[in-house]
Amino acid sequence: MTRYAARPALPTRLLGAGAALLLGVGALAGCSAHPGQVAIVNYTDADGVSRTVAISEQEVQDAAEELGEYSAVAGDQGYSAVYVANALIDLPVIEQLGAEFGVAVTDAEALEELQQVAVDVDYSPAAVGAFRYQKLALLINTLEDQEAVGARYQELWNGISVEAAPRYQGDGGWLLQDDTQLQLG
Repeated sequence: MTRYAARPALPTRLLGAGAALLLGVGALAGCSAHPGQVAIVNYTDADGVSRTVAISEQEVQDAAEELGEYSAVAGDQGYSAVYVANALIDLPVIEQLGAEFGVAVTDAEALEELQQVAVDVDYSPAAVGAFRYQKLALLINTLEDQEAVGARYQELWNGISVEAAPRYQGDGGWLLQDDTQLQLG
């Protein structure tokens, strides 16, 4: 697993997330210091409590498949495993950012919207989380002071620690020990 480098500002990240949506669910290969794990996220929540979230490969794959069923009915581009992984990694940051700027999307709201489109799918918490992330990020992108939003996002992102398997970093680059990227092709 590799420590993530600093994330770009929120609007740039959302554009990158949109590009990840176009990739679709694909074959993923790579190695990890934590077999079976996509990422380990350590952060301090708004109440000052230290939290650790482990995101497994199985829950990411299942969520990507479930959201793929939603996408097939909705007629949109789909959700790749890379997108789901990055959404779940970023979810604690985007939740806190939304709370600070008065924007929220609950699990119940996300699940209701998913079930209105694809009613026969039993959505996992990871699928609901990735979908909620997308909805919340879109709402945050409509806030007026994007400079303040982006600055606060970067502060929050810098306050978390993420160890992520290279295969889920999404842009074709592999982070090396010194956080530089090696681009393939």
